[in-house]
Amino acid sequence: MQGMMLLTIAAVTVAPYLTSIWALPGTLKFLAEMLSGPAALYVLIAGTRQSFHLVSAKYWIAFGALAVVLLCGAIANGEGPGPVISGMRYCLRAIPFFFIPAVYAFKEWQLRQHLRMLTALCLLQVPIAAYQRHSIMATAHYTNADAVFGTLGQSGVLSIFLTCALCLFAAAMLRGRLSRSAFCILFVLLLIPMSINETKVTPIVLPLGLLITFLLGAPAHKRLQTAVGAAAILAVGGAIFVPVFDYYQAKTAIPYKIGDFLTNTAAFSSYLDTGARIGSDKEAGRVDAILIPLQELSRDPVTSVFGFGLGNASRSSLGPTFTGDYYGIYGRYTRETSMATFLLETGVLGAVLILWLHWLVFTDALFVARHDDGLIGTLALGSVAAIVVTTACLFYISLHIVESLSYMFWFYAGVIAATRERMRLG
Repeated sequence: MQGMMLLTIAAVTVAPYLTSIWALPGTLKFLAEMLSGPAALYVLIAGTRQSFHLVSAKYWIAFGALAVVLLCGAIANGEGPGPVISGMRYCLRAIPFFFIPAVYAFKEWQLRQHLRMLTALCLLQVPIAAYQRHSIMATAHYTNADAVFGTLGQSGVLSIFLTCALCLFAAAMLRGRLSRSAFCILFVLLLIPMSINETKVTPIVLPLGLLITFLLGAPAHKRLQTAVGAAAILAVGGAIFVPVFDYYQAKTAIPYKIGDFLTNTAAFSSYLDTGARIGSDKEAGRVDAILIPLQELSRDPVTSVFGFGLGNASRSSLGPTFTGDYYGIYGRYTRETSMATFLLETGVLGAVLILWLHWLVFTDALFVARHDDGLIGTLALGSVAAIVVTTACLFYISLHIVESLSYMFWFYAGVIAATRERMRLG
């Protein structure tokens, strides 16, 4: 099982990139999905033998209720099998990894191997992102900042992934498992890819994640001192991020400064709400992607509760027969954010259940962080902030279809949930 998890980490972080540059056979871009099948089979066999005793009842209730919602949505809309299969592929492929830690007890040295590998993969983003930025500048494609994504496929994903990693590194420093100098070096190095990819969410999620980690991880008698230290680190980060971001943004077709963008109410509002209504040819903003689905769902009580059916408002890479019937109408919204997809395809009830699942993982992480002084407690401390960041980013990008984030989220959520249940059972 340890070998499978190390392979999975590599599969979701570097395999798609290596296939895109022809360093690996093209079929290996589906490696993570290929591993989901054996993982599900292992969970079924091992879990049945162990009666899934380390899976809390609250998770069975949440997953069971969500399964009912998905079934009702498909039936109510007379949905064809193609969109259902496509929707299940994107939304459920990482779920077996949540149950693996409940049926296989990972030892501390095995988790350390995972974290070392993740650290190496984070550092790998620095030279690759730098090369991608150099390539953009060399060809004068200054408007194509999204091409700076490391090995993770999207620039926003790169920033979110590295932010979550820095939350884990900060937790390790606070628990004495990483020196201050090592953390500072990692912070500066990982800030480089986030500065040159021009992702606007970085100055929001990075301070959010680190402040949560520092404040929760600080001893009660050192909270003020820790807060000052966190502010100093973020000030250094800002001194690096802002001029680098502004330098590259000044060379684009629409130059602006990140500080002006965040403080200019009109510009920030127009970015969030582009006015992309039904029938409009505009790309949807983040606010549009929430408000318009809610307005559309409110037209019918059944649709409001269950949505249009899993996969029925999304495009599929498997072909037109797998693309949802409502993609032509609502695709501009489901392309933007996960929450728009959840609302349109699972209804308000499904979206609430998904957020509840995130809340359950968050509360378990908080409990484990406060009661475990070992490596898993450190992992839980960093995960508290990482869960806040990833949940917030459900409203920013289509996070649920991103392998690197979804597989890592559900696996480490499973580690934390199984540890919490083990503590409860004594």
